[in-house]
Amino acid sequence: MHGRTRRTAALIAAAASTALVLTGCSGAAGGSEGGGEGGDEDTIVIGQSLPTLDNPWYAAFADGAQDMADALGAELRLVTNPASSPYEPSSQIASIENLIAQRPDVIQIDPTSTDAINGAIDEARNQGIPVVTDGINVTTDVDASVVADNQQGGELAGEWVAAALPDGGTVAVLEGTPGRDIIQQRQDGFTAGLEANPGVEVVASQIANLSREEGQTVAENILQANPDLDAIWAANDSMALGALEALKSQGLAGQVLLGGFDGTPDAFTGIQDGVMGFTIDQVPYEMGATAIALAYLLATDGDAESEVILDTQLVDTENVGSYVDDVETARKTTLEAVLEQYGLTAE
Repeated sequence: MHGRTRRTAALIAAAASTALVLTGCSGAAGGSEGGGEGGDEDTIVIGQSLPTLDNPWYAAFADGAQDMADALGAELRLVTNPASSPYEPSSQIASIENLIAQRPDVIQIDPTSTDAINGAIDEARNQGIPVVTDGINVTTDVDASVVADNQQGGELAGEWVAAALPDGGTVAVLEGTPGRDIIQQRQDGFTAGLEANPGVEVVASQIANLSREEGQTVAENILQANPDLDAIWAANDSMALGALEALKSQGLAGQVLLGGFDGTPDAFTGIQDGVMGFTIDQVPYEMGATAIALAYLLATDGDAESEVILDTQLVDTENVGSYVDDVETARKTTLEAVLEQYGLTAE
């Protein structure tokens, strides 16, 4: 198994400059016969467990995963947690056990917790099924993982707010669900980025559980207690968009600076409309494509990079147009770049 790799935007651009044509022969040689329970013996079957598809970030991630699976001729079996408990580890454990029973060649997981689903991961690997994780790191062994540099993204967010308030000001933070390491990394990074301007003070920091609805409620309460607030930063775009509703209801949209994290279409629209200042692109489509590429390599070659770290990107009025003008072309370029990065050829 290969070691840790950092993937930068420059590397993606370089790979895309020699774009592959998504036609031709099959993927990497060697490895598993494939098929899973009830599948074609010659088809690689990848089980996938995601918390939800209702969150736009996960929807974009799932698009990247499915597009990569289609390009490689693999079968992707996606399960999500119940709508009533998308981020509940016990729900995901049940989903993973369902996948294990199907005997796929690999299981790809976006964990709901750093440690609460370790038993299910261990069970899959003990039965000879490799596991690829994305998004957050878990505290048990996996065969490969792909994450974004959330600390870096948080620092970019903090630095943006610090620069946008040159004379100082007050900031509120909407925190994500506890127990997910990437959320803490974002929040720690944001605090570090704010240090660029000692005149900026965090006057409220409350949990809103990555939820749009809770983001609105928590933001309403914060605004009531801090009527002269200068800025709100949320640790994901769903909470930020909830905060936007709170600002709209009080006639403050576009007056209180608002930032998020994830890089979702609704956040891009908010930036274009002048009611959000920025978001941090956590490259969901690229991460989904990369996760499935790693899974495919494990199923065929039996080897893949053990840890891939993707750089995040700040999105504001200066560059948001490049994220919304031609999404399909951008996705095609990204898919081709990931294929080339791992020496894979589309069917």
